[in-house]
Amino acid sequence: MNKSKGTTAYKTNCTDCGSSNAKQVFNKEDGTQDAFCYACETYDSMNDNKNSKPIIQKEVPMNTDSIDKLNSIAIPDRMLRKETLEVYKVKVELSETDGKTITRHYYPDRLDGKLIGYEVRDCVDKNFKSIGSRKGSFDLWGQSSCSANMKLFITEGRLDALSLYQVIIDNTPQQYRGIKPAVVSLTRGVSSAVKDIIHNKKFIGQYKEVILVLDNDTAGQQATKDILKVLPNAKVAVLTEKDASDMLTSGKAKDLYQACVWNSVHERVGEVVDVHDFIDKAMERVKVGLTFPWESMTRLTFGIRPNNIFICGSAPKIGKSDFQYQLVHHLVYNEKVKVGIFDLENSPITTGKRIASKEAKLDFLRPDKVYEDSLLRSTLEGLEGKVRFYDRSGSRDWVDIKATIEELHLLDGINIFCLDPITALISKFSASEANDALNLIMTEMADLVQSYPITIFCFSHVNPKPKSSKSHEQGGRVLSSEFTGSRSLEKWSHYGIGLSRNRTEDCPEEDKNITRVSLLFDRSYGQTGGFNLYFDEPTVTYLEPKRWER
Repeated sequence: MNKSKGTTAYKTNCTDCGSSNAKQVFNKEDGTQDAFCYACETYDSMNDNKNSKPIIQKEVPMNTDSIDKLNSIAIPDRMLRKETLEVYKVKVELSETDGKTITRHYYPDRLDGKLIGYEVRDCVDKNFKSIGSRKGSFDLWGQSSCSANMKLFITEGRLDALSLYQVIIDNTPQQYRGIKPAVVSLTRGVSSAVKDIIHNKKFIGQYKEVILVLDNDTAGQQATKDILKVLPNAKVAVLTEKDASDMLTSGKAKDLYQACVWNSVHERVGEVVDVHDFIDKAMERVKVGLTFPWESMTRLTFGIRPNNIFICGSAPKIGKSDFQYQLVHHLVYNEKVKVGIFDLENSPITTGKRIASKEAKLDFLRPDKVYEDSLLRSTLEGLEGKVRFYDRSGSRDWVDIKATIEELHLLDGINIFCLDPITALISKFSASEANDALNLIMTEMADLVQSYPITIFCFSHVNPKPKSSKSHEQGGRVLSSEFTGSRSLEKWSHYGIGLSRNRTEDCPEEDKNITRVSLLFDRSYGQTGGFNLYFDEPTVTYLEPKRWER
């Protein structure tokens, strides 16, 4: 019992129980001080010197070290027991007035298992704040407390995770109680849902079954749909209250257990639909998409529209790369959209300088060109946030590239991607395996562009023409059947484009630097046709002069 009858001077740490701020010091009427720890209920007379003057001390701001010294105790209003909080290392701060009322919850956050800070819940004003460094992505909350298990439960909030963990512990049959449930939550609620899942996909992949237990409200339902795009095999638990915490406090613990552990289901995400599911979208008139740098290409294809794969093929040194860089430059500077580039034959430095050359109309990669360093720097800086470059030193594996495309679309809002060359993805396979591997890649790519409103431009090498035919080096027209892995590319791509040019020494003067662009196939509208481009070396630009049309 608190023996003091003085006024509060300050609060400090308690040497008896280790609490960082539960010990409260009082100024007594006789000029002395005494203290009482509300955590361990220990009284300290401090001194008997009536002439001593009170020492006024300001409260020290909480930090990760001081929070760690707080205790994990039960949270009665949430029906959470002390041992539940101890599993997740949740700390609780008590009122400095009565030493009993819970004023704050401290939820530890980690990155790669290491403590980086706390989310703080103020129980009085219901606000949240952060302590420590919690910027960027970090581990799903509670991840470090999870052991190997068959099932992983993902809730929307930390209190929900605590509630669900405790409910599973309480309702699991006795013979299985040795198996510790794996329950985590998103780090910042639905606002970080997809980002959290992508960042922690490796951890999530350890579990055979993933159950989403997000809030039963509009935001939670939308977040569930968004997560299912990334984790299509996850199950969904349907709650009768707003969230898992409310289920527990409403006396529906057994219902929560049943809904999550046994009644979770695979939710339909659009594989089978009725007319009423898509009629509103069907009523939308088809519009011309984003323009190409060349009017004829826009006219032939009706522009760059989502859910399409373009495959562009040519022999080496015909102009395939410049075609790509001119396209990217146009999209970034004219259409004002962001582009993701997977240039598997060049470093991001080279690719960046190629695109910058298009903007400056000066070849930054030629040693005989004179320019100020400030021009190159400012032009490259102009690409910041507009083009994202894949570092080929990371991986040329389709699984990694596919995951990166999903991340760039979902997290950065990028809808257009360039992959050059697609044949790099199968270079590790033998000749007998390559076609099967490419068919699998193209199948997954087709699924990808149907799942998201994205467009992918793939660039391919072509096989040599028969000796009896005019070679590609002599300007022989590219055929779609000459694409490396042509069966897969023709089967799954929506548009096929061939680039041809005579690059022999005896090329007629009027045909030098002329590239023929042919639309080889169009699965959407069956269009065919072609046009010429002229590569203007001084300005590093692919132009479509009317005088070159044939």
